[in-house]
This record gives sequence, C-alpha cells and structure tokens, in this order.
Amino acid sequence: MAKAQRAGDLAEQSTEHAIREGLDGFDWMRTVAEQGLNLSKAAFEGYLATTLKTADIIANQAAEIRERSISLANETLANTFDFANKAVHVKEPEEALRLQSEFLGRQMQTLTDKTNELGQIIAHGASVASRTAAEQMQRAAE
Repeated sequence: MAKAQRAGDLAEQSTEHAIREGLDGFDWMRTVAEQGLNLSKAAFEGYLATTLKTADIIANQAAEIRERSISLANETLANTFDFANKAVHVKEPEEALRLQSEFLGRQMQTLTDKTNELGQIIAHGASVASRTAAEQMQRAAE
C-alpha cells in the first residue's frame, strides 16, 4: 500500500506541478498580451497626435495660400484697371503697344512672384508636415 500511496502522491505532485506550470504560462501570455495592447495604444495615440498636427499644418498652409491668392487677384486686377485707364487716354498706336507691353510685363512679374511664393509655402508646409509625422512616429515607436 505504501507504493500505491507514493504513486498517488507522485501523481498528485505531477498534477499540481502541471497546473502551476500552466498558470505560469497563462500569466506569461497575459503579460505579453498586455504589453502588446499598451504598445498598440501608444502607436494609435501617436497616430492621432500626428493626424491632428498635420491637420493644423495643412489649415495654416491653406490660410496662407488663400491670402496669397487673394493678393494675386488684387494685384492683377489693379494692374488691369491701371492699364485700362491709361489705354483710354492713348493718342498714338505706338503708345498703345508700349502700354500693352508694360501691362503684360507687370502681369507676368506679378504671376511669377506669387507663384514662387506659393511654391515656397507649399514646400515648407510639406516639409513641416513630413518632419512632424516622422517625429510622432518615432515617439510612438519608443
């Protein structure tokens, strides 16, 4: 009977050991799952922060573009009315050609200047948005 008792004790110990190991494995799996959730949450929060900052950058850039576009329209309209006022008082065909040449030159210069300004605004905005996104993604990865 002593051997049967030892065999039963051994079986019970083995079962208890297996249960403890199973619980330890379960604890390990829970820890890994929690870490994964925490990392996912941090990454998602970083993504949202990046999205908000990028949206702000785009809104600011759009406001600058709108202001520059209105300025362009204002300048080209002023040039047009200035030309029209001068053209009304032209007495010689050569004077009309000179006025038209000056007008077209001013319009082209205005368009060139404003196009360059808009290009710089867009390039700067894209650079800032890209840099902000990279910084946010780096923070999320840490």
